Amino acid sequence: MLTDNPLSALVERLLKDGHGRLFNQRSMRAGQIVYGGDEAADGDLLIVRSGRLRCFTSFEGKELTLYMLEAGDAVYLHGGAMLEVRTAADVLLASPSAFRQLVLAEPELALAVLPALDRLAQKSVRMIEDIAFHGVKHRLIRVLCDTADRVGRPAEEGIVIDHLPNAEDFAMQIGATRQSVSTVIAELVRSGILYRFGGGSMVISDLGRLRRELADVR
Repeated sequence: MLTDNPLSALVERLLKDGHGRLFNQRSMRAGQIVYGGDEAADGDLLIVRSGRLRCFTSFEGKELTLYMLEAGDAVYLHGGAMLEVRTAADVLLASPSAFRQLVLAEPELALAVLPALDRLAQKSVRMIEDIAFHGVKHRLIRVLCDTADRVGRPAEEGIVIDHLPNAEDFAMQIGATRQSVSTVIAELVRSGILYRFGGGSMVISDLGRLRRELADVR
């Protein structure tokens, strides 16, 4: 579990101190769809211990990713919430009454949840701004930079991203078509900024150059 995150550290401490009964602990498989109204009551708090989930909205067969949830993130569920488990995840659910009891036991929990919720609000605002004001190339480069910062590993060739999402995953994440994402990736490969590394991995040969592209592209 990710314990260098303040919320994660507090949650693990609460579990260790015998407060696990106040949480509904769930293990979820990759590909599982979670509907707020089916999985929890309105106002339940979901905390991610491990794995990755995608919060999305859907209309007439089209989907738009609002943000990604990872270890240390938290979100309040409601009847219209839709989450897709991208990688097998362990999550905790706390009802409003259970959360109040947890805060009485560990007052810092309330302060740790607020930044986690604020991060999601910022992600949603950035998604709206990107779709409204930026093209597909800008949005994709930003996601590539974020992914490199989050899970990239330095290597002699550059920054290696293992198990890179495919074009369809990127398309859902940035609100674009798979074809337009594939076109931008092919362009970045031709320019030498990206190249395939084998085993589903990709290398960003020059992350600084990719960031400059982000500044130049609209």
